[in-house]
Amino acid sequence: MTIIFFTDTGLIRLADKEIILSRQSKICLMYLCEHEGTIVSKEALHDACWKKHGAVVSDNTVRQTLFRIRKSLASLDIDEDILETLGYMGYRLKSDSITLISDSQSYTLPETHSTAIEERESSELSVPLAPASEFKNKSPKIRLILITLVFSCLFFIAGALLRGQQFVHPLSYGQPLQLNGHTFLFSHYVENGNTDLAARVDYWLNKMQIAIKPQSKIYINADHGNSTNFFVCDGELELSTTHCQTFAVIGRNHP
Repeated sequence: MTIIFFTDTGLIRLADKEIILSRQSKICLMYLCEHEGTIVSKEALHDACWKKHGAVVSDNTVRQTLFRIRKSLASLDIDEDILETLGYMGYRLKSDSITLISDSQSYTLPETHSTAIEERESSELSVPLAPASEFKNKSPKIRLILITLVFSCLFFIAGALLRGQQFVHPLSYGQPLQLNGHTFLFSHYVENGNTDLAARVDYWLNKMQIAIKPQSKIYINADHGNSTNFFVCDGELELSTTHCQTFAVIGRNHP
């Protein structure tokens, strides 16, 4: 019996049995058929079937593809080993073993024979066809899943926005306080006495030898526990041209 290989669809037929090859197996078998009777090295097979198509794979991938082709041919009850492995030399497809038919688009699968589908390679996806009624039955479930995903995304976005607002605190400052020639302003988050706090910040600025200009302003943002956070700006905080330094002082010990 003649083995017929429909190169457009990747379908192989022998008598009343058929099998459909994966895309990569089809490419490799076509190359072997075009060089039937001759030894094809592993390197030549790799270059023609992968590298030529923009992919570089390992030798193991080449061997696995040849294994799948043999497995597909064996499923058609082909007793003769028409695809030979010649050690390090490569592979050889026996002459006149497979007939190629390039124009298979008018070919219709018979309803009376069994069709085997080759296992796809790990890098390929296989999507079996289903009756229209099955899709109708699954449509409500798919719609429910999509609606659930949309609402989950909306809840996640809303939660992220609310969470972000918890970390954003607007600052407003009261009347300035003059101490040792420096101007201090206190936010509404300051819990301790302004004069004592200004003295403590002034002490640490002198201790750290921070240069304070006459027009500089010191914005004390918060004073919780043993931590004080403040800005030292060379002008009004609201101006875009103003440059500020940020400080955080931990500890209350000062003269």
